[in-house]
Amino acid sequence: PSLEADGLTIGIVTSIVGSRQFHIEATGIQNHAGTTRMDIRKDAGAALMRIYHQIETRFPALARPRTVWTVGKIVLDPGAPSIVPGRAEMLFQFRDTDFELLERMHAALDEIVAEENAKGPCQVTLSSQGSSVPAAMDPSMQDAIEASAERLVPGKHVRMPSGAGHDARTIAQVLPTAMMFIPSIGGVSHHYIEDTSDEDIATGAQVFVEAVHRMLD
Repeated sequence: PSLEADGLTIGIVTSIVGSRQFHIEATGIQNHAGTTRMDIRKDAGAALMRIYHQIETRFPALARPRTVWTVGKIVLDPGAPSIVPGRAEMLFQFRDTDFELLERMHAALDEIVAEENAKGPCQVTLSSQGSSVPAAMDPSMQDAIEASAERLVPGKHVRMPSGAGHDARTIAQVLPTAMMFIPSIGGVSHHYIEDTSDEDIATGAQVFVEAVHRMLD
C-alpha cells in the first residue's frame, strides 16, 4: 500500500524481510462459565490474551518503523460462550529485515511465555513453525532500476524493503538479485480483489527492460 499512498509508481527493493512463526498453546481446565468463580478458573483463552497483551506492550520498544507482528489465527476450545476454554492456541508471526532484531524479538517472546508459565494458572507452550532469514538486494542492480525509473517516471520511485517473502530471498543467497514493485489498486494484496492498473503494469515492464539493458551494457 505504500506506493499508492505516496503517489509512486516504482518500488526498488533494498532487502527482503526475514520472519519467525510460532504456535502458542495454552492448556487449562474446561468448566462451566456460570458456576466457575473467576478466582479459581484455569482459562486457557485468558492466558493467551495476557500473552498478546504483553507482546503489544513490549514489542513496540524493540521495533523499527517497518517491523510487523501478526496474530493470524486464534482458536478456543470448545468455543462456546457458556464454557471456560480448556485449551487455546494461536499462530503468531513477526518480520523485519534485521536478523539481530528478529533474535531480540524471539528472546522477548520466550521471556513473555516463561513469565506467564511462572504466574499460572495455565501451562503455555511455544513452538517454532518456521523461519526465514533476511536478504539484501544487489546494490548495483538497484542502481540500474533506479536510473531506469528516473528516466521513465522521474520522481515517482523509491527504494524500500519488501515486507513480504519472495523467491528472490532464496536466490539472493547464491546470486546477485534485484526486485521491483508496482502499485496494487487500493494497496490490497492477498485478497481476491487484488489488482494493478494496465498503465502501471506497462510502466513496470518498461523500467524492467531498460534496467536489464543497463545491467548488460
